[in-house]
Amino acid sequence: MTDKRAGTPRGDGPTADGRSALDGVIPEWDRRERHRLPVAADADTVIRAAEELTWGEVPSFRRTMATVGMGRVRFDRERPVLSMFLDNGFRLLHRSEDQLVVGGIERISRKQPIVMMGEEPAAEFRDFAMPSHILIAFDFRYADGVLTTETRVRCTDAKARRLFGAYWCVIRPGSGAIRHVWLRGIRRRVLREQSGQGGADAGRGR
Repeated sequence: MTDKRAGTPRGDGPTADGRSALDGVIPEWDRRERHRLPVAADADTVIRAAEELTWGEVPSFRRTMATVGMGRVRFDRERPVLSMFLDNGFRLLHRSEDQLVVGGIERISRKQPIVMMGEEPAAEFRDFAMPSHILIAFDFRYADGVLTTETRVRCTDAKARRLFGAYWCVIRPGSGAIRHVWLRGIRRRVLREQSGQGGADAGRGR
């Protein structure tokens, strides 16, 4: 699901109850997409799987990112997928039993595109308002047997909004497909853990 309008959470999904940490760090947005997948497990197991899923468990996702990076970035099979963000300026903004939130601030600049956050990244992210920047946050949240991932983007001025809007139109179809592959990879990892087969080397997926 994609919402192209700026707004605040409405009564159409799990973030509408006011308890989501994603709401706390990015309550308003310019672009949003949300995907969901049923997973039969306890919340801690599901969120831990989201945190620990490796590139080796989602080979199609890995190939896609390697192609986009034109071979300039290595995606080691044993590395967590989240490391792609956390090793490049994004920060873990929230972690609880049923949700994790990752976010980053990007500057419209080729020389210094990432804004580094300090000791209180969640507060810095939430309050950031410097012009010509784009704030991106995404989460994995588990509730009532359903794993959701939601991405929200907030642009700090009209220039950033215009540039990101054009970029979004290009990446949106592929972004949605990647999110589905990511969710299915998490579910496979949960199922392997439940069956006692372990993690990345226990099985392969898409």
